[in-house]
Amino acid sequence: MAFNNIPELDSMHLDALREIGNIGSGNAATSLASMLNTTVDIEVPSISLVNYENVSQYLGGKNRRVVGLALGLEGDIEGVMLHVVQRQFVSRIINAFYPKQINTLDDIDFMDLSAVKETSNITTATYVNSLASLTGLFINITPPNEYVDTVEHVLEEVSSRFDSIGQKVIYIDENLYIAGTEIKSSMILILQMDSLHKLFERMGIPV
Repeated sequence: MAFNNIPELDSMHLDALREIGNIGSGNAATSLASMLNTTVDIEVPSISLVNYENVSQYLGGKNRRVVGLALGLEGDIEGVMLHVVQRQFVSRIINAFYPKQINTLDDIDFMDLSAVKETSNITTATYVNSLASLTGLFINITPPNEYVDTVEHVLEEVSSRFDSIGQKVIYIDENLYIAGTEIKSSMILILQMDSLHKLFERMGIPV
């Protein structure tokens, strides 16, 4: 079926998006395990199409403080990959490098944020590279923008910095197990409509 906007995607298109999510999350877990020198397992991620204005509900509410890393996507497709993590993820990553008690995100300093940023940058780039390898598309990654703020403000900042924000986004909800400790991670893929068309064409899905 031809489609003009994301709500018109059928089960075939959604299955293709799930394949991308599964491959990307698996490769990201492998990269994370190598970086942290520990075991990292991941459940099959839950992938949903979500209104951008409703993403805050999936992230625990608009007032929850989070760390966000946004990478711009350029080349054959254009958009944004936004990685959002919460205190437990941040604490686990920081303590993989050095011991520090993280009770709230207000406890993190520049060095702490650098460690989280490096980790998030690697896992997010792994997702994008998996997407490029799967489709044969050339995708360039722009320098990341990082945020430590409420969910509402992070989403506002991303939408104000990138002109590719669409009404619907692809939300990837992950459960990771780092050395047996369960933590959550959220990837949000935001693509322009023509980029989504290219993506499906390369995967052999009618558009």
